[in-house]
Amino acid sequence: MIQLKNNLIVNADDTASFNTLDCTGFCPLTCGLSFRCTVTASSIDEDSFTYCLQRSIYSLDGTEIPPQEFNVFWSEKPTDIFPYLALVTILLLCGVSPSVFQILRF
Repeated sequence: MIQLKNNLIVNADDTASFNTLDCTGFCPLTCGLSFRCTVTASSIDEDSFTYCLQRSIYSLDGTEIPPQEFNVFWSEKPTDIFPYLALVTILLLCGVSPSVFQILRF
């Protein structure tokens, strides 16, 4: 779980932790491979994945970030995708444009 102001970025695939989480007063942003998560991934391959924002969220300055998909590139395919979903979500909340991910490689 990562707290950024009133947002809680949580790993929905970690059901033991997620099911006991108290989100009172927070906006939970779920990340995981379930289609019900706020943020999920598709087209996972050796050099990238598609980051899928399933519904609108709001950046720290209050700007609406609409549902969208874009590619995120990495140097090596990880065994756990949650850190990448969380990191991209944090960057979006901080106002980084999705177009930046076309030139970044994690």
